Amino acid sequence: MNKKDTEKQTEEKIEQEEALQEENSQESKIDENSGESSEESSPEDSKIDELQEQLLRYQAEIQNLRRISQNEVTKARLYGNENLVKDLIPSIDNLFRTLEHQDIEAKTVPAEGISLIVREIISALEKNGISVIDPKGEEFDPKEHEALSVSDDDKEKPNIVLEVFQKGFKFNERVVRPAMVVVNKK
Repeated sequence: MNKKDTEKQTEEKIEQEEALQEENSQESKIDENSGESSEESSPEDSKIDELQEQLLRYQAEIQNLRRISQNEVTKARLYGNENLVKDLIPSIDNLFRTLEHQDIEAKTVPAEGISLIVREIISALEKNGISVIDPKGEEFDPKEHEALSVSDDDKEKPNIVLEVFQKGFKFNERVVRPAMVVVNKK
């Protein structure tokens, strides 16, 4: 049963309960005018109380459904493009690899062009909430980094990232892919 059907059924029940309450209030007015005993209206009063309680429960259920659906819509807005990010990451990785293997001293046009493309792509991604995780020289964070190996370098502090094999990416503070790193031994 979908949300619309549930809401429609709830609205119908509310209308039925309101009609019953109206009938009961008219009957009680007639009873008061005719002087009948109040014992006869007791079962009706309990029925009214029961229906009012059901009404409150249905209203609370509707509010919960609205809140849950609003949360789902918010999550869809925030993380709806995550698959796009995952699809773009390999291309960006290839551009980074190409830059690493270019002759920087000769300053070839392709190296400068690729460098420009990488900066533009990263800038566009950052505008849309996507950031690069490049932790070289930073402290190892298992939430954002994945240690591929450890090394023993006396010049560096323990638990520092010595080398980055593959940069990581975050989308709205959610790690899409951790950075692949080499960590200094403790």
